[in-house]
Amino acid sequence: MDSTYEHFGTVEFVADDRFLRHQLAPSADSTAFWDEYLRAYPHKNTEWQQAAELLNAVLLGLTSYSRTYLSEEEEARLLDRIMRTTEAYDAGMHDTRAQEAPVKPLRRTGWYRMAAAAVIALAIVATGYLAWRPETSRKAHYADTISALESTSHVTRHTNKSAGPELYYLPDSSSVLLAPKSEVSFTTAYNQENRSVYLSGKATLDVVPNAGKPFFVYANEVVTKVLGTKFEVVAFDDGSDVTVKVLNGKVTVYQNNVRNNGAGTAPKQSAILLLPNQLVVFDRKAELFDKRLVEHPVSLPDVKSLPKFEYEDSYAVRFFEDIKQAYGVNVVYNPELLANCQFSASFSDESLPERLDVVCKTIGASYEIIDAQVVITTTGCKP
Repeated sequence: MDSTYEHFGTVEFVADDRFLRHQLAPSADSTAFWDEYLRAYPHKNTEWQQAAELLNAVLLGLTSYSRTYLSEEEEARLLDRIMRTTEAYDAGMHDTRAQEAPVKPLRRTGWYRMAAAAVIALAIVATGYLAWRPETSRKAHYADTISALESTSHVTRHTNKSAGPELYYLPDSSSVLLAPKSEVSFTTAYNQENRSVYLSGKATLDVVPNAGKPFFVYANEVVTKVLGTKFEVVAFDDGSDVTVKVLNGKVTVYQNNVRNNGAGTAPKQSAILLLPNQLVVFDRKAELFDKRLVEHPVSLPDVKSLPKFEYEDSYAVRFFEDIKQAYGVNVVYNPELLANCQFSASFSDESLPERLDVVCKTIGASYEIIDAQVVITTTGCKP
């Protein structure tokens, strides 16, 4: 494995051309590279994810968030890199030539402002937060998808006609807990050429890991890709939203391309990565993804040693690090401003928001949830 990125931090990732090209226009090769990297260096996963979130914050103009990591000048340089990366990709040079292209900071002119605005508009589309489609395109309804599949292959369909949840096993022993009036389907290619299933309604899926055959769930306008995890999808044909919630592991979520159904490969759009305690809601009318924390975050089941959440004249930084460890929720803060912030508290059955409220009020800080992350705002504490 290439050791170039072994010691990279959040800012180094964001400034790297290879990372940028993958985030803006992922390919099979780039996905394989970064998947291998994160397997080889699992301790870098948090910083890699933070870099992806930081890039999205810059693209969406969330200045208060991006300033946690980048100065105004550094953000300008990053926008310049994004523009050059996007231009190189559009010109068909997204391999070695894009990596070799020199990067120069933009001058602080009217051109910079117009270019930055153009880049942000383009990149929002590229990253899947807002995907525009021509008026002639049609929405990916389940019935239309199944009809198209049945014209070329045999389709197995299973509907839950009972009044309660029903457990159904797929050919590879992956399980689908179907809600009433919900249906799951798959073709004869399942577990041979691909592991693609099609869902109408609500289901919780527990997927058997198989690195050689990623698992895809097509649910109206949303595609969820996973190697092995447990997650919930809600996608009724007459519903206004499609929701994907991770219960264990991680998934990537894409906007579905109707013409790509059944391919068994990831769509070309960039993905939204979801970790435990995170969900994404896709507004079918506005075609907009909204990534959030789940309403009631829970402690991760695979944490070897959960924090006790008992503090006696402890530093707030320790509390925020405990939150990261216990819930898998990223907490963004400035460690220098919090260096002198101390508090005393003991938590037992309080929810995560209640715990954050107590600590933030005690140290004179505030927090907000941005893109499924907790962002701490503070002016610091006196020694």
